[in-house]
Amino acid sequence: MTTRQRSSFTRVILGTLLVLAGLAAALVTVLARRADDSTLAGIAAILSLLIALLLTIFIVPPLARSARVEVANLDFPFEPTSGGGVFLVIIIVVGFAAWNTGNNLLFLVFSLLCSTLFVGWIAARTSLRDLTVSARFPDHIFAAEPAPVIVTLRNTKRLLPSFSIFVEARGPSSETEREPPSRRRYTKRLLAYFSYVPHHASAEQRVEQLFPKRGHVLIDGFELSTRFPFGFFRRRRRLHARNVDIIVYPKPEVIGDQLHLLPMFAGRLPSMRRGVGHDLFSMRDYQPQDDLRHIDWKATARARRLTVREFTSEDDRRITIVLDTRLPGNPSEELLQRFERGVVQTASLLKHFIDERTEVRLVLGDEVGPFGSGAEQLYRCLKRLALVTPSEAAPSENFEIDPTMKTSVTREAAGHDYAILLTAASPGTIPASVWRTSHVIYL
Repeated sequence: MTTRQRSSFTRVILGTLLVLAGLAAALVTVLARRADDSTLAGIAAILSLLIALLLTIFIVPPLARSARVEVANLDFPFEPTSGGGVFLVIIIVVGFAAWNTGNNLLFLVFSLLCSTLFVGWIAARTSLRDLTVSARFPDHIFAAEPAPVIVTLRNTKRLLPSFSIFVEARGPSSETEREPPSRRRYTKRLLAYFSYVPHHASAEQRVEQLFPKRGHVLIDGFELSTRFPFGFFRRRRRLHARNVDIIVYPKPEVIGDQLHLLPMFAGRLPSMRRGVGHDLFSMRDYQPQDDLRHIDWKATARARRLTVREFTSEDDRRITIVLDTRLPGNPSEELLQRFERGVVQTASLLKHFIDERTEVRLVLGDEVGPFGSGAEQLYRCLKRLALVTPSEAAPSENFEIDPTMKTSVTREAAGHDYAILLTAASPGTIPASVWRTSHVIYL
């Protein structure tokens, strides 16, 4: 059971007990009054007031927040604005005055106000009818960096245009994404505003969207709304769309100067494989696809057959970046922020070494990725970093490095590759074998 579930369960139990205590106090008050026991009735009444005060303080605010969330998730087709609220109050006052006085002029004003509402309702409904929307997001989106989005709104009506259209993207929040649709909490993101869309035409806008945090963003629909023509109500229409999965990468930053020399530690040993280097690898018989410049004429004369030289490839620069995803049980907010900074630092290291044309491998917990280089490897690793979550470790004040991390780093030492380890383990718990083969960064 998570902390949030325990808190909700505690509030339910507390609320039930307070309600039962309040009913009991009210029953005691009634019985005491019938028995003419004023002292007991007064004590029970004071107790009832205290229970009501406790309910107001501890129970009503969470219920109000839950009710507000539930109302926000309801699919109401309209929403009154502040001006619309004032207009409704005026209608009620004029209608009551007309009914109370029987003045025909007031009835005429009341009918004009009601017809204004009706005309605005029809105009807003017509403006939102027969509209389709599409949005094109970039392939790679980084947190806290504006991402260009192209929003297209098409009006398929034959005669009438559309006015003052807001386009919003709608999707479940990250906390309720895996829950059933009936229990999801939805969030909206304003994409664009179109003041005018002609009939049988489309309008397009290029806007910039900012995603503040890394992670997964799901968009499963759009919401069109308008305040046309009077601004008294906001008429809404929701459109279902094919699920759009957006992965927001952590934004790499410039690394410190002390880390610029780390690639020089990797690949010191010659790579014993064929390539286009300068060191001799082997001698073999000539094949038709071989370059004539690689023929060794002295060896050919001795063997009396064409012999070519094979060379070793250039020294490989390979490095493994290991992120220890373990955190103590029930981590504090400050520790979670340090973990997020560690994710950003890992992304920065990946970008730096890939820009240096180094083969990089990313290890997240017990998940080991392949070696690779270039932009494709960078985005593949950033996608894994965008979705990584901390795993719980055994609660202790100073937890040691994960054995999986120790095994991964030791394996890199056996393969003559260098490793960078980012961990939240306490200083002094890193084994000497890890220090000899890696650079350790404490989160």
